[in-house]
Amino acid sequence: MGPYVDSGILIKLYVRERNSEDAIQVLREISRIYLNQLQELEIRNTFRILEGRGVITPFQGSAAEHLLDEDIISRRLQRTPIDWGMVFSEAQNLSKLYAIGTLARSLDILHVAAALVSGLKHFITGDRRQLAIAMNCGLKVQLIE
Repeated sequence: MGPYVDSGILIKLYVRERNSEDAIQVLREISRIYLNQLQELEIRNTFRILEGRGVITPFQGSAAEHLLDEDIISRRLQRTPIDWGMVFSEAQNLSKLYAIGTLARSLDILHVAAALVSGLKHFITGDRRQLAIAMNCGLKVQLIE
């Protein structure tokens, strides 16, 4: 299985944002990317928020959803079941250890916990607080700014 890629980076594959080219370049070399329900919810919800804010058109939103679905069907994005009870337990632990020092949000901590519970060793993110927690947990980290 490939790395854990934060949803903020995955979104850049479907909607042109700052650093989309960097994300595309890094992820192009990865044949299969892990995808859990939290990541998928965040990606699809972001498409809707961007449309609601007028950043993308309804057509662009539909196109982004279609491209995401194609990557899931082709298994480039590998839907992977996860034990959410274990993820939340790990996230509680990570919060106790690192929230004060990093000021990481709950969702950021959940993503790192999901990577750990899934046994993934490589973590790609665009968030420095999330990066700090992942590094403290011994994950190989990559920052795309």
